[in-house]
Amino acid sequence: MTEFYLPELPRLLPVAYHPKAAQIEFRSNGWVRRLLGGCFVGEDDLLSFLRQRNGLYGPLTVPDADERRALDVTDWYQYVTVIDSAVSDRSALGADESGARAVFAGIMTDFHGGRGGERLPYARAGQELWRRIGPGLSPAQVRRFADALEAFLHGCATEIGFKLTDRVPDYETCMAVRLDSFGCDFIRLMTEYAAEVDMTAHDGLLGDVHTHAMRQMIIVNDLLSWRKEHAQGDKMTLVRVLIEREGLGLQQSVDQLCGWVEHHEKAYLAARDRLLDGPHGSRPDLRAYLRALDHCIGGSQEFEYLTPRYFGDGYVWDGSTSGWLSLTAPVTRFRPHRGPAPDADASLAGGTRRSAPSMTRS
Repeated sequence: MTEFYLPELPRLLPVAYHPKAAQIEFRSNGWVRRLLGGCFVGEDDLLSFLRQRNGLYGPLTVPDADERRALDVTDWYQYVTVIDSAVSDRSALGADESGARAVFAGIMTDFHGGRGGERLPYARAGQELWRRIGPGLSPAQVRRFADALEAFLHGCATEIGFKLTDRVPDYETCMAVRLDSFGCDFIRLMTEYAAEVDMTAHDGLLGDVHTHAMRQMIIVNDLLSWRKEHAQGDKMTLVRVLIEREGLGLQQSVDQLCGWVEHHEKAYLAARDRLLDGPHGSRPDLRAYLRALDHCIGGSQEFEYLTPRYFGDGYVWDGSTSGWLSLTAPVTRFRPHRGPAPDADASLAGGTRRSAPSMTRS
């Protein structure tokens, strides 16, 4: 199949842009040019990255934050997106798993105060970010930040290994790696930093909230980024797992994942409301964090609809959130459903169909 139909997703969470979204995006793009320009082959590649509008991810996920903190968060997300782009590129970090791990080890050494990769743009940019963000975190959050960055880099390197050896993981392995490579731990920390709260002591209370929030975000990302991941041959994506490991067709896989998005979104809201209605629900810090997490989830999905990163350089979003998407057009868009749907049983993998996985696996 060369196209699929994306149904309308629930979108039960609020979406808002930071009031200084445009200014923050422009300033963050300038920061990328200054600190991370050396990560790109040349000016054309840098400009292509900037046209992806990655500088809007921060303003969409922390719309209520102080402007300075919102800019810090935006630069952080640009930073990890540059790394993610290099990981997917076989002419960059994605060419060699061991080489990527060596670069990542240098980043972590610098993060801990050593001198492991200070000549690399990744390390210099990370140090500059840390000087800005670190003072706004508690000692417990500082420890969590180091662990979160290490987990993200480990997940990225693991993805390279699967891609280079042409292996597709099973569902649980994929989800475990994606929880790292999607940056779930630092997404939580950036949400706390933006809301100026520390949820470290409440981690046990927030277990169900975080489980469903992060899985909703990962599945939405894997759906909306599938055109890009398919073109790049990436293996660590749930769409490919359902096609190549479960034997489902592309449309069947999309429909299954859309059902899981709805399941996790509603389960997140239920877990959040139980907390708010319970004995801890009157705590101002907890309420502020949950309000910020609502915006993080809703804003992340909004960004993924609008970014040319997933739909082709030159894509301009018209506000559509469902429709047919081409896997082969240089630039695609959501097109209205016309005529009969394609055969849902056709599989990109050409494998034998098996029954759809149970909802409990999501």
